[in-house]
Amino acid sequence: DGTWNPTIFNFDVSLTPHGGDLELMNHLSIELALPRPYPVTEMSMITHAARLISGQNGAIMEILPEFEYFRDIVYHFKHAVSGATAAPDNVEDGYVWLPTDATLKWTVKPISENDKTLQYHVTAFRGHLQEFVDPSAVGKNG
Repeated sequence: DGTWNPTIFNFDVSLTPHGGDLELMNHLSIELALPRPYPVTEMSMITHAARLISGQNGAIMEILPEFEYFRDIVYHFKHAVSGATAAPDNVEDGYVWLPTDATLKWTVKPISENDKTLQYHVTAFRGHLQEFVDPSAVGKNG
């Protein structure tokens, strides 16, 4: 899950960047001469990484467009194996999905009014929120 070994894109664990995501964004920022937060705090690095990874700050996507593809492929895969439904249930019969419907739209939002930590808000298929199934809930129901 990236807690002890820095792995990236652990969307199935947390929709807030952590561990390897923070390391990767820090290193890419240095290598690509992108502005970094100052002073460096955990919260400032999480905000910085969330904005870069989501594309809200388009610096990474402009320089490395393949980063966006890689991020989306990993997200689609992790979402597909999670057991969550990608499309809304209330779709009229005979609706034809297009490839553009599967395009992930990324934003970042604070976790709550009290917790301003940014987390990813990912939608696709007519604005359907792409949420993951909680692994602990699956174990209790099965």
